[in-house]
Amino acid sequence: MIERLDHIAMLTADALKMARFYCEWAGMQIIHERRDEGSTHTVSWVRLEHDPSGLIIVLVETDEDRQRGRMDHFGFHVSNRADVDSIAEKARIEGILVDPPIYAGPVVGYFCTIRDPDGNLLEFSCEQLKII
Repeated sequence: MIERLDHIAMLTADALKMARFYCEWAGMQIIHERRDEGSTHTVSWVRLEHDPSGLIIVLVETDEDRQRGRMDHFGFHVSNRADVDSIAEKARIEGILVDPPIYAGPVVGYFCTIRDPDGNLLEFSCEQLKII
């Protein structure tokens, strides 16, 4: 059902500054950058230059001081919408569903979010934009 862990999202005050830091210090490259409609915040994706299928760090800008520097979620890729729906239903029954399944466009895809016992978020998604 779950194919791989493909990204970790982190909250930051300045996504581009953080992306440049990871490029300089960790050998990563910026593979995607966007500003969602109606938002003043940037989202940057970085990944190791030599690993086109490797783990992506998604850097999400926020104004909330208490949130910056915190890991936001682990992103797990699943095969299809039925897998997302199944995980969401099981999480709903267990009382740990945060975001029910939703399609958020071709970049974010179809996903649901659950919370682990310590409050960390796990996103299960399919149909996300793949950048090679």
